[in-house]
This record gives sequence, structure tokens and C-alpha cells, in this order.
Amino acid sequence: MRLLLLLVTLFISSVHAKAQDAAGCKDHPLLTRYPGAVLQWCEEQNHVEYAIARGPVTGYKQIDQWTEVRGKRTRLYYSIKGTTSIRDLYLNYQAALERAGATILAEGQQDKATSKEVGGRTFLGVHYGRNEAPPSAGIRLLQGSATSGGSFYLAGTLNDKGTTVHLIIAGSQYTSEEKVLFVDIIEEVGVDTDKVKVNAAWMKLQIEQYGKVAINDILFDTDKATIQAASMPVVGEVAKLMGLMPELRVYVVGHTDMTGSLEHNLDLSKRRAAEVVRVLTTDHAIAATRMEAHGVGPLAPVSTNKSDVGRQLNRRVELVAR
Repeated sequence: MRLLLLLVTLFISSVHAKAQDAAGCKDHPLLTRYPGAVLQWCEEQNHVEYAIARGPVTGYKQIDQWTEVRGKRTRLYYSIKGTTSIRDLYLNYQAALERAGATILAEGQQDKATSKEVGGRTFLGVHYGRNEAPPSAGIRLLQGSATSGGSFYLAGTLNDKGTTVHLIIAGSQYTSEEKVLFVDIIEEVGVDTDKVKVNAAWMKLQIEQYGKVAINDILFDTDKATIQAASMPVVGEVAKLMGLMPELRVYVVGHTDMTGSLEHNLDLSKRRAAEVVRVLTTDHAIAATRMEAHGVGPLAPVSTNKSDVGRQLNRRVELVAR
């Protein structure tokens, strides 16, 4: 049974305060929200590496036990106002994971803000130090005046229709009247199915949150700087992005995998970046002064070069805001 149905049975009320949700945000289909929770921020990214903390803090910003996964990551940040306690939240989500048949990787609820055990704020600080959210998200999980209200952390893995899914749920008391909840859901889908629809709106969001956007869908002929015809619509979306953000100036950066020599790949990546700039200038009337082409070859990989999937991820074009 899907986790959504299990959580619904836990709660007397299923009334959601969706009218106050952040624009464009919605619950993940695997996990319903706690009654009265307001979804304040969300993010969805593909091909993301995520580190799941599984043990207590053992040193300065150090946890020894981690499980590293990769896949499509959905991040949801909720605010819950009222008398609900951190303990209530923890027990409800703990029961939901267990009834869904999830394998629990780590769990803990701590009252002391200084606790280094699983679930304490010190622990959460180390975990989210490796899995940072953009500052613009306004995550207040590690802040607040009501630290005596405690915090918690749950990490579990389950199978959803053949897909391995990891759920990481953390909560803390921000004030005496407000609790905050941060949910990460990582679905281990392959590179061929783990695809964001590459459009101007998605690229704009990435630029605003991270100052850059990586595009794997601009494909070139093998060992050439010729953009394949099937990728021209993606270049068109880049042009739309430049129209949506008329003040935006970017470095267009080409990346390759490590096949071949460094010198060859540095040259190839620069020529590919220059070709993207040329097409945007000649076919879409984007001012050349807004773009500057560079190539870094294989020097900034995002994955291993020892597998086809990893090499595919490393072959990309990035737009970096100037």
C-alpha cells in the first residue's frame, strides 16, 4: 500500500491549507502532509547525489556512518502552527514509514538542542551541511527560539512499484507556536527516465536558486561541435530564458567526459560552447555581448567517468550567471 494511504489513516483530519502554499508547490504523491501544514518551499532536481546520515556526530562536523544515493530528488519544506508537538510529528511519520514496510536507516528524536545523537540539531546541522538547501529557500530547521521543543530525524528506504525510494524527514520547533518540517525524497531512477522537462521556466528557477543551470539535453555529434537537430528545441528554450531574464549575462561552459586527451577535450568543449553561443546569436537574435563561451573539458565532473551513465552526465553545457 502506498505511503500516502497509510499516512491518511493516521490522521483524523485531512484538510490542507493549500491556499497558502508557495506558488508551484505540491505534495509528493508518496507522502501526504500533516494536517494544517503549509508548504512554503519546494524543489525538484534530477541526477542528484544525496548523503543520508545514519549515525551520531562523532567529531567536529563529522558523522562516520553515511549512505550515498543518486536519483531524482524532491524537497518539501512545511510550516505547522498550533499545539502539535515535535514528538507527535515524529511518532506519526515513524509509524507511517514502518507500516509502509520501509527499512529504517536512522531515527531519533532529541529534546536538547546540543545533542549529537541522531535527531538532535547538531546532528541535523552536519547532515544538511552535506545536503544544503539554497539560502533563498528560507529553511529554518536549525533556527528558532524554542529549542527546548526538540527536533527529530527519520530516514527510510522502500520500494515503490520497482523503484527504490529514500525518504528523509526532519522536524524542529521554531517557536512555541510553530514547527517546521523538511522532507527529502530521492527516487533511484535511471538517467534515461530521470529527466526534467528542460524548459525556460525550469532553467530560470535553477539560475535564481543556484546561479547556474546544467543542461544535458544539448547533444552534439560524436567528437564534433555540431549540435544535433533534435537538440535545437532545447537551445530555443535557452533563448526563451534569456528573454525571460533580459538582464541576465552568462558564461556558456562546455563540459566533456574523460574519453581522449585533456588538450583535445578542452578544445572540444570550448568549440561546443562557442557553437551554442553562435546559434543563439544568429538564429534567436540574442545579443552576443550577453554570452561568453568557455570550455573546461573533463575538469569539473558531476559523476564517475567509469560508467556510461556517469560519462553521459558529465557531457553537458552549463549556463553560469555572470
